[in-house]
Amino acid sequence: MDLIDKLITQRPSFHDSETEVRRSFEPSESLLPEAYARNLAGGGLTCYGIDQEVLRFLAENVLEDNRTLEIGAGYTTLVLTSRKAEHTAVTPSETEIRRIIEYAGTHGIQLDKLTFINEPSETYLPRCDLTNLDLVLIDGKHAFPWPIVDWFYTANKLRCGGLMLLDDMQIRSVGILVEFMSVDPGWQLAYDFSGKAVAFRKVRDQPLDVAWHMQPWTVTSR
Repeated sequence: MDLIDKLITQRPSFHDSETEVRRSFEPSESLLPEAYARNLAGGGLTCYGIDQEVLRFLAENVLEDNRTLEIGAGYTTLVLTSRKAEHTAVTPSETEIRRIIEYAGTHGIQLDKLTFINEPSETYLPRCDLTNLDLVLIDGKHAFPWPIVDWFYTANKLRCGGLMLLDDMQIRSVGILVEFMSVDPGWQLAYDFSGKAVAFRKVRDQPLDVAWHMQPWTVTSR
């Protein structure tokens, strides 16, 4: 059984039930249905594994010694590491990192080319010195404006021709970013994973060196 099949079958739980808020909170603070909100507030472990379609895409398209960056951590971390990519995963959760390392050790997955950054993306990315990345995966904090902040600080670190992969586009904070990139001249839609995740190919070297009137999304949204 290969790694992806193991993850899909075993569904190991690496994540706390609520990953975006470090403090305890009341279910009434959430806008989700009460039962779901209580589950999130109650703590415990869960599996937020990305769709297997994305995992197989990564396994087939990431090459040995590719340079990859992930905002978030989980099944994708293990798959990218198993491809022997020079991979960096950014997550503020120390226990999440520990669980992933323990699973890798139990299943013989080498982590010598994996670097964990144990801090929030908004504090790490502004000083991150990684460049010429082949793939960036944004699947960290989904509250607004974090997906856009993560994109802003990684867009120029991705090489021209590299892939920017966004998960959970059904959440509005991510959907706005997908809407923008779908019409922006700096990006080209490469793959749509059943409407939940999407990958864009970078087609301009400096997509952030731009004025508002050069952006179709900004002009047509007025």
